[in-house]
Amino acid sequence: MGEREQAHHHLLPHFTRGDAWRRDDLVVIDRGEGCYVWDTQGNQYLDALAGLFCTNLGHGRSDLTAAASKQMDKLAFYPNWGMAHPSAVQAASMIATVAPGDLDRVFFVSSGSEAVESALKFAR
Repeated sequence: MGEREQAHHHLLPHFTRGDAWRRDDLVVIDRGEGCYVWDTQGNQYLDALAGLFCTNLGHGRSDLTAAASKQMDKLAFYPNWGMAHPSAVQAASMIATVAPGDLDRVFFVSSGSEAVESALKFAR
């Protein structure tokens, strides 16, 4: 079974009508570089969605891969629940220096919905 057929059978699409998803010419994206992606047929597309707003720094950034790998080799993730870690401290300090006005404290979250929920809780 090919990738398109596997997608039709096993993958639930985001924001896509069923008839569009089941088409025989379903595009399967294979790789990305900068602001472009290529499908398994070799066709190039501008990634105008930026991976639903998650890859706005571009695809194929070996500098980001190296930095992430180096950090994950040391500490993949740790929440700031009563403790800090150097990566969070450094990132918060860097953000605080460029934030406007008196915005100088940073609360890290993992998604937009988590950011909105946190902002509402802070506002209360």
